[in-house]
Amino acid sequence: MILRDYRESVNQSSQNSNIYINIIIKRHNRPHNLEPQMTFTSKKPTVKIEDAILSDFMELLDNQQLDNVWSKPWTSSKSQGHINFLTGHAYSGANPIILEMYQTFRNQELPLWVGYGQAKKDLNCIPKKGSKAAKILRPNPIKIDLKNEDGSPKLDKEGNQEFIMKVTFKGASVFNISDLVGLDDKAQSKLDKIIESFKTDCKKSERPLSDRCKDAYDRLMIFSKDLKNGLKHYGDKAYYQDQLDHVIMPERESFTNDEAYLSTLAHEFAHATGHKDRLNRKWLNEYSKYRPQEEMTCEFAAVLISNRLQITCNTQNHAAYLSSWAKHIKDSKSPSQQLMKVFSNAVKAADLVIGEQ
Repeated sequence: MILRDYRESVNQSSQNSNIYINIIIKRHNRPHNLEPQMTFTSKKPTVKIEDAILSDFMELLDNQQLDNVWSKPWTSSKSQGHINFLTGHAYSGANPIILEMYQTFRNQELPLWVGYGQAKKDLNCIPKKGSKAAKILRPNPIKIDLKNEDGSPKLDKEGNQEFIMKVTFKGASVFNISDLVGLDDKAQSKLDKIIESFKTDCKKSERPLSDRCKDAYDRLMIFSKDLKNGLKHYGDKAYYQDQLDHVIMPERESFTNDEAYLSTLAHEFAHATGHKDRLNRKWLNEYSKYRPQEEMTCEFAAVLISNRLQITCNTQNHAAYLSSWAKHIKDSKSPSQQLMKVFSNAVKAADLVIGEQ
């Protein structure tokens, strides 16, 4: 929440679907006096990965399950984050948010994922009939050589080509471990052992909630020292004031538990990352115009921060508005691009508050 007057505006736009017509001219064995035969077929345009993720995000919204992503209790199974269970690779960037969304929507227990080809090759397992893949983003860095106004290569003082790096994203599909089945008894046994081993390791590494909350508080207090006027406790509302660069929080006793207090504090600290002396986020600086985008960003950031701190995200008084904010994203001029920007800004905010994943 930002303490500032605002007006909400919603830009609505309609999207036009394209139909492609393939013209097939059959030339084999036809008399010269006949016209070419044309077959008209409709072909769906290739769906961009961001549009596919937006579609699934909106399905979550339309089924009124979006708020469940925020109220879902933290369990020891989340201690390692969302990972590829064959390589041990931890998904980063916006992917933890995206995978959390899919896992919640599909009531999947474990944050373990793998690609179709990898599962079949390394485990002899395939997805069960009717299973759906989750879409994730893979960074695709592109090197762009710079040129002078006359079109010649732009060189540095040492004669080397100057360039910039631009990052785009490619889509990838992964399946949750609960969606897999072995093609034979040996493969199924191996899959079952991976699941049991993961659960056992999580239980062994689980720490008491009181210890996790204490560590989470200490981590968050490090960021509070970066605020010009720090963290203050009074009143009955939590908010960030960018003009004074401070966060106001109700006393701890006002919250249902420590996790509610800490995750709400994480949300307000996420707002503070947008200050002009930090990330200089346009959505914070022009809050009256971009309130839904800013609030969505900070809710996603709170989820990321809470998961990294191993606590349940229960941002008091914020999650109730989440669906209405999401509808603003849906109705914006470029909804998929807006959602990707929200994800990107949330990751940057979370990284600044408690460090990179």
